[in-house]
Amino acid sequence: MKKFTRKYFLGFCIMLLFPLLVSCSVISGSGRMSDDPAVAAQQREVEQLEREVQEAERLTEEASQREKAAKNRLKAAEHELKALQERAKRRSEY
Repeated sequence: MKKFTRKYFLGFCIMLLFPLLVSCSVISGSGRMSDDPAVAAQQREVEQLEREVQEAERLTEEASQREKAAKNRLKAAEHELKALQERAKRRSEY
């Protein structure tokens, strides 16, 4: 009976993992355009729409941040108005 050495163990692992790695890379096909013109055109359109969605999400986030800032400024102005009204009320009482 042979002793299992590191060399044999690594060889065995590579034999098991290589088909898995190759099949995953073939199945995913990421980043590769098809040879069929209709499929390639549709892939380009999908990529363009994904970029549009990302841009819209970015703009939505920016608008949300502007809305929060405007609300904070409004609250600060209302608070300042209330303080000024209280100060004017106290001055008129004296």
